Amino acid sequence: MQWTEDVSMSALAEFTNGLVKLNDVDRLFFVYDRLHDTWVKFEYGDYIICGVQGEFYPCKRDVFESTYEEC
Repeated sequence: MQWTEDVSMSALAEFTNGLVKLNDVDRLFFVYDRLHDTWVKFEYGDYIICGVQGEFYPCKRDVFESTYEEC
């Protein structure tokens, strides 16, 4: 999932199982990563990747789009 203006907070919360907090002023979004017991920072436009153990990590748009093809 990519964090863009078209994505609602409820969609982000659903994707991350409610482990989110948002800072609209700085356009930052944080997801709690239970595996590593830490908050992970995402910037506007980042893709939110969920790993095989439920961990979350950011991926910049250019990296994501050069790595993956749309199905």
